[in-house]
Amino acid sequence: MGDSKNELRMGRAVGKPNGSRHGRGMNPVPMRVPIFVRTSCLFLFVFLPACAVSTQGQHPIGAETLGKVIYVVSHGWHTAIVLERQEIPETIVWPELRDFARDQYIEVGWGDWDYYQAPEATWAMTLKAAFWPTRSVLHVAGFSEAVRKFFPASEVIEVALTDDGFKELSGFIARTHMRVERDQGIKIGPGLYGNSGFYPAEGKFHVFRNCNSWVAQALRVAGLPVSRFTMTAGSVMAQVRAFTRDFRDTREGSKR
Repeated sequence: MGDSKNELRMGRAVGKPNGSRHGRGMNPVPMRVPIFVRTSCLFLFVFLPACAVSTQGQHPIGAETLGKVIYVVSHGWHTAIVLERQEIPETIVWPELRDFARDQYIEVGWGDWDYYQAPEATWAMTLKAAFWPTRSVLHVAGFSEAVRKFFPASEVIEVALTDDGFKELSGFIARTHMRVERDQGIKIGPGLYGNSGFYPAEGKFHVFRNCNSWVAQALRVAGLPVSRFTMTAGSVMAQVRAFTRDFRDTREGSKR
C-alpha cells in the first residue's frame, strides 16, 4: 500500500483513455470480461458448492425500520452498487463525491487496477488479475436519470436499508478509496461511461477477492444476509433477489 501511495505522490499513476469504451445504453462492462471468467471459473466452481450459505430467514430488517434505498446492478459478470448521492451522511469523509456534485446517483464498482482500466486486455493481464494479488481501483459513475433507464441492458434490484445500514455502507465504500490526504480524492483517469472516473483503492484484487466479493462485503456491512464466500455476479444477484423477495412477502403478510 505504501508503494502505491508513493506512486500517487510522484504522479506516476496515470489512467487509460476511454476512447474505446462502450457508450451509454449498452452493457458498460467491456466485452473482455468473459476472458477473465474463463480463466478463473474452474476454481470458482470447485469451491463455491462447498462454500454456499443459505440466506433464508436471516434478514435483520423490519418493515418499520427502513429508511433508505440502494440498487445492486449486474452488468453480466460484474456487479456494482448505486446510492443516491444526497442521502450520503455529511459525516462520511468521501471527498471524491465533489466530482459528482450535479449528479443524483453514483454507481461504484471495485476491480483490478490494470485490467479494469485497460481499453483492451491481454492474456497476461488477465492471468495476473486472476491469480496474483494486484492493486485495485474503484470506478465511480454519476448520473441523474432513473437507475433502470440509465442501465437498460443490466439487471437492477432495489434494496431497502435501515438508516444505520446505509450509513455503514456509505462509510465502507468511502474507506475503500486510497488517499494521500484524508480530505483529498485522487482521480487517476476517465471512466467507462458518462460522468465517471477511476480512483485508487485499498485492498488487493485476486480471483477470490474480486468485484463481486467486494459488493457482497459491502452488503454485509449494511446488515444484509450475504455469504462471505460470494464470488460471482450470479451469486450476488441470486442472494439479493432471495432476501428482497422474502422481505416483501413478510411485509405483505404483516399488512393482512
